[in-house]
Amino acid sequence: MIREFAITVYLAVVRIIFTLCRIFPVRNKTVMLASFGDNIQEVIHEVNRRKDSRVIVLKEPTCRRELFIGVENEDLIRFSPVHLPAFIRGIYHLATAKVVFVDNYHLILAACNFRRRTTCVQLWHANGAVKLFGLRDKTIHGRPKSAHRRFRRVYGRFHKVVVSSDGMAEIFKQAFDLDESNMLRTGVPRTDFFHSEERLGKAGEEVLAALPQIRERTVILYAPTFRDGAFAVHDLPLDIERMERALGDTHHLLIHLHPAVDFEGFEATGFATDTTGRHDISALLSVTDILITDYSSIPFEFSTLRRPMIFYPYDLEEYESTRGLWFDYHETAPGPVVHTTEGIIRAIKEDTFSPEAIEAFDRVWNKYADGHATEKLIDALYKNTIED
Repeated sequence: MIREFAITVYLAVVRIIFTLCRIFPVRNKTVMLASFGDNIQEVIHEVNRRKDSRVIVLKEPTCRRELFIGVENEDLIRFSPVHLPAFIRGIYHLATAKVVFVDNYHLILAACNFRRRTTCVQLWHANGAVKLFGLRDKTIHGRPKSAHRRFRRVYGRFHKVVVSSDGMAEIFKQAFDLDESNMLRTGVPRTDFFHSEERLGKAGEEVLAALPQIRERTVILYAPTFRDGAFAVHDLPLDIERMERALGDTHHLLIHLHPAVDFEGFEATGFATDTTGRHDISALLSVTDILITDYSSIPFEFSTLRRPMIFYPYDLEEYESTRGLWFDYHETAPGPVVHTTEGIIRAIKEDTFSPEAIEAFDRVWNKYADGHATEKLIDALYKNTIED
């Protein structure tokens, strides 16, 4: 109750500021509201390359990306009520922008009644989805009616949602209660990276320089999803010692937890290295030979590289009942589904991977992600906004 009251007061104050800022005219500028940043960086590059639009980034405290290339210092704003003058300036930019890009559920949008000349585009922070979210998220069922009304106000701000597949379009329609007119089938911007041999090669060289221990090794990347409330992780559901005994002569294990997680107490060995918070996930995927994950969206992008994946949902039954999944896990996973460390080792040693399954998965979930996603997005969007 106290939390809901505090949110209501916060949004009321923001709504007043936003309404006052609407006095000023809409300007030829693009505002990015960033809590992740990868997709936003791709869009910044393309807007700067092809359009005459001022780019402003509102960087939320949760955003781990330190630098946004192509943005002037004065246009990179620390967007938090803690920094009140900058926060008010950010609200002004939201109220007077022609195009607003967002990459997450942003509470503040509930108080942003955009004008008709403004287009708000949801880039999201993932190329696909395994676990339920939005209005289908099972964890919101106990929330008060005021929270559900707020969720719908936020989702209602999304004029367009960028997708790489028809399947993801259907998921967003259910998650955000949107319709076909809201879907923009251009491909998610960050997928362009996985189609560029030049960018993949450069990223791979940088990772090898930083992690020389993986040279001449088969690289295994363990990248599980974030589990609710698990902001600090001390133990992994992997028997790393057992993996090292079985695979240590030829393989190296990289561990990369969610950006919101602090991985505490892990000591690197000759076989395993923690990369959490130290390396960009896309760069790590460029050198990854075998991906191990569970409910993460990473396979939707990694499948572009047509490399093996192992699915390790060790708590599948519990996760399905508490969070819920968009589809049948075993039928959809384009690789062996295992529930123990021994199962992981067996899948690697016996090479139980299906290139055909991975290719089919890629064709379905990356239908519109052809290496020109950002370019297509800018063509589709700015034709009827900045150039009107």
